[in-house]
Amino acid sequence: MKALTLYEPWAALVAAGWKEVETRDWYTSYRGPLAIHASVHPADKVETSRLTFLLGSKGHVLPEFQMGRVVAVCRMAACVPTALVGIRSQQIKPQFSPKHGWEVELQVGNYDRGRWAWILRDVQRLETPVFVRGQRKLWDWTPPEGTLPPSVSTDPAISSPASKVGV
Repeated sequence: MKALTLYEPWAALVAAGWKEVETRDWYTSYRGPLAIHASVHPADKVETSRLTFLLGSKGHVLPEFQMGRVVAVCRMAACVPTALVGIRSQQIKPQFSPKHGWEVELQVGNYDRGRWAWILRDVQRLETPVFVRGQRKLWDWTPPEGTLPPSVSTDPAISSPASKVGV
């Protein structure tokens, strides 16, 4: 399956369900199963403080960091321009709305013009995060036997260029 390495606190937010859109400065045509890997790069203290306050204001705590590990698996559903994410997310079948709302989602991503919003669906935190060395961009990861929840499929997505939005 494909994997994507994120710095903390972003990987923890994805795994905990607080971040359902990952923003990048590059487009991908990939759709399908995706492992979320937490980088060993030290967490940014200013961002960690800001996000601790954001989640605290909603009655939650910032999840524990699991650096250097695959912390969650999900399905990469779409890649759309950040400037159009609200509109394009309604064109995806089924439509997408972040469970904590766009107000929170916009605070946990970089939605500057020219960037891409990767819409992640069916995020599942791994009960036991798996230590692995991450890489840049999308990379291939073979999960150890019994690592993934039974509901997670590693089969490639069936899609065509016509089914992709944001191209």
